[in-house]
Amino acid sequence: MSEKKLHLFAITWPIFIENLLMVLMSLFGLWLASRISTGMVAAYGLVNQILGALQIVFQVVSIGTSVVVTQHHGAGDEVGAHRVARSGLAASGWVGLATLLLLFSCAGWILAAMNLPPELRPAGETYTRWLGLALLFDAVSMCMIAVLRANTYTRESMKIVLGMNLLQVLLSVPLMLGVGRWPGLGLDGLALAMAVSRLFGIALAWRVWRSRLEIHLRLPDWLSLERVPLASILHIGLPGAGEKVAFRASFIISVAIVASMGEAALATHAYVWNAVRLVTLLTGSIGFGTEIVVGHHVGAGRLHRANRVLWQAMAWGMAVMLLCTLASWWLTPLAVARATANPEILALVGMIVLIELVLEPGRAFNIVMTSGLRAAGDARFPVKVSMVSVFLFGVGLGWLLGVHYGLGLVGVWIGYAADECCRGIIMATRWRLGGWVAHARRTRRRILAHMQA
Repeated sequence: MSEKKLHLFAITWPIFIENLLMVLMSLFGLWLASRISTGMVAAYGLVNQILGALQIVFQVVSIGTSVVVTQHHGAGDEVGAHRVARSGLAASGWVGLATLLLLFSCAGWILAAMNLPPELRPAGETYTRWLGLALLFDAVSMCMIAVLRANTYTRESMKIVLGMNLLQVLLSVPLMLGVGRWPGLGLDGLALAMAVSRLFGIALAWRVWRSRLEIHLRLPDWLSLERVPLASILHIGLPGAGEKVAFRASFIISVAIVASMGEAALATHAYVWNAVRLVTLLTGSIGFGTEIVVGHHVGAGRLHRANRVLWQAMAWGMAVMLLCTLASWWLTPLAVARATANPEILALVGMIVLIELVLEPGRAFNIVMTSGLRAAGDARFPVKVSMVSVFLFGVGLGWLLGVHYGLGLVGVWIGYAADECCRGIIMATRWRLGGWVAHARRTRRRILAHMQA
């Protein structure tokens, strides 16, 4: 793979556009639901929590496939990279099918367990079942796009995501709200539009797989699971998903703590959390780009180059993050002031954005370093650290300062900042002391053994 194709910025910016489009689509769906009724907004928001949880499961396969493909490409093992891609595709299909069966058969039970009001359950159940079909295609498209990213075809993957979202927008409005005298399908129409758009995305990705990757898929490729490639995928993917599950669980607990502080604190939490999503998207995109580039160098056995690239990515990421965080510090209070005149909320926002000046650079440090460790094959260490840190600092310290010492939301946000900074420092120390090197060498030996087999 040429150095030009491995340029971090060229890989990262299309990934950022992809992630931004996905967030905008979520907001677009919320707006469409609000055009029907407040009840539909509630059902949409609750079912989307299910969607978010299931997509973590899909990421087990997509993240693992992406990292292992980058490692094989770095070693020049095109055959091995194609085997991993096919195994990841089949695994995604089976996971998506299991999701479809789960949501189709258990929609009512799931929504009842999540306390959706009884009057909203009929609409919620049919939406959830249609969403199961959409998620079958979403799991497959997510994996196929991850493989394109791993091959550094990030512009092509961005165009596919853009095409999917454009089609979903064009279909969602008439299918949800109706045309002429036809009243539309409501939330079911949104799920159907998502299903069709994801199927369209699979068709586009299939075409790029054939033309650029020269992977010609046959029916068995969609069904058969090879043990060795799948084991490599799960070795990377399962710890990555474990980290996300730990964060989501701790976040839900911390939001419950905030809810106990009153309406103003909860509203401020929602305002600020949504305002910094753009900054968080940028951080995640830099992490994805770093993972791809470092993974290629690890696969090629260029460990000194992998080390240099990671620190360069860290310096570039921190500079960009500081600029974005300063912009957020200035703009967030102005944006919230346009949404509410509540003096308590405005005062809290003013304090929280100051803590964000520390939190977001800490998050950048954590995400980029974790991505580098995962790309080197050192995937379990970040999970162990995260499972301790998010509960010790993100929940424990947040409760101690916010509730016990009476700092309220400010104390909770200090806990968030301490968690991100602590994890970032530990990951950087792990990398600096060379804890990743043995894993990287083991990854390289494994790939070479497969090539010689």
